[in-house]
Amino acid sequence: MTPNPEQPAPDYSAVRAELEAKLEKLVTRVKGIDTDLSEAVNEDWEERATEQEEDEVLAGMGNVTMREINQIKEALHAIEHGTYGICTRCGAHIDPDRLEILPFATTCIKCA
Repeated sequence: MTPNPEQPAPDYSAVRAELEAKLEKLVTRVKGIDTDLSEAVNEDWEERATEQEEDEVLAGMGNVTMREINQIKEALHAIEHGTYGICTRCGAHIDPDRLEILPFATTCIKCA
């Protein structure tokens, strides 16, 4: 749905600030995960097995974090283009309570 130029866009500056702060934290977290995953492998095979299990968990956390980073970037893009808070499926406005709980929601509750 395209924004209506006759209707002023809601002020999402507080949401934008919240999303940008969260994005910064998540990017820092991903960098930390990448650093941990790039550490040298232990030569002791038992330690290596434990490290490999930990690396799998870290990689999973990294994947989840990257998905959240992408969702936040999409929400920031929507704010920038005046489409934030509009369901990408049906075009209805997303309930503000839903956006408060999940600020990067792209669908209304009926389409979720």
